[in-house]
Amino acid sequence: MAGLAVLEIAASLVGVGLMIPGLLPAKDANAPVVRIQAGSPSDITHDLGGDLPGVRLFDVWGRLVGEKKGSKKKEIKTSSFWDITVPFADGVGNPPSEYISVVNGGDDALCVAYVALTQPDDTKKIFYGDFAKECGADWYHSWFKTGDDDYQPACFWIDKNRSNGLHYQGIGLHFNDFAPTEERAKQLNENRDLMCKSQPRLHMYEEMDYETYIPFFNPPLELETKDGAMTDKDPGAVFDESRWAMPEKPKPQEDDEVEIHFPNRFVLRGDGNSGISGSRNFTAVVISTSPRHSAKELCESPTSRGDDFVSSTENLFCDMELKKLWPVCDTQTTSACFDTTSSTMRPGKGLRGRDSRSGMVPPAKSYTKTVRWG
Repeated sequence: MAGLAVLEIAASLVGVGLMIPGLLPAKDANAPVVRIQAGSPSDITHDLGGDLPGVRLFDVWGRLVGEKKGSKKKEIKTSSFWDITVPFADGVGNPPSEYISVVNGGDDALCVAYVALTQPDDTKKIFYGDFAKECGADWYHSWFKTGDDDYQPACFWIDKNRSNGLHYQGIGLHFNDFAPTEERAKQLNENRDLMCKSQPRLHMYEEMDYETYIPFFNPPLELETKDGAMTDKDPGAVFDESRWAMPEKPKPQEDDEVEIHFPNRFVLRGDGNSGISGSRNFTAVVISTSPRHSAKELCESPTSRGDDFVSSTENLFCDMELKKLWPVCDTQTTSACFDTTSSTMRPGKGLRGRDSRSGMVPPAKSYTKTVRWG
């Protein structure tokens, strides 16, 4: 599934990103506007909404275009979005933004389905959570859907205190590299490293705060623009670390003390952990009827994080704590299975309730809430 995912993502962007104006923030003639979309329509235990993140925008040369601090006093509700108007920094004029950093504004984790940008000249850009998921971000299914085919991107987690097994405080990315064209889709699908192993293009940061600067390409990458392809002319340049430049540290005003944060070059990681580490607050179960939601994919992914999950189309239950799949009870399977009516695991028929097929003891499950998607 993962091998096809990048192509499916970008192909969906061709239709979704350009044809659905409702996904994109309205133009402000005086400032860029960033939209952050949360991933879920329901108030699950550790819901997919969270604290309002801070955003910073940078131009093609890595210079700060504008910034807006996040806030733990403001929250993006589940299945909702927040449009953030980012005022231009003093003295920069109104250059187009190419790079963005998004960092969680508090300790309430946020799962982001997409980030969109509308420039003052009405140029629009969009980045879906599926891209971050494919590159090792902590992720979960989202119920947000759009387009004629009900495209449902995954959402990626950012969390200031990195609780509940979450690893990343923020994300940095180059908007221009995720153009919704079929040619770009093909290029990224054939070589995922072009997307995932170039820090200026896309990177999840274990340590990031509001004042963190992110790297940029210097000189800028050349793109093949014939017939609107927007593909890399020289893919090798994407990995050339000598071109990964950091912006110059702004000069402080006289008598001012300015602390600027520059990130280390972390490696995107899927840590191989088969379950959620740390204090576990994911105590709901989500039951989804969407054919795009796979319990099997969640359980087999080392980077998925969230509540236990049932796919009604697969007839499978994923115990997200242990990353173990169990069947859903039906007329053929009546023991060692998940009962979607009572939201409980039925014991097996073997010795001490063991599953006669695997020999494993089904886990005892107790939920604060059952959330049904669909």
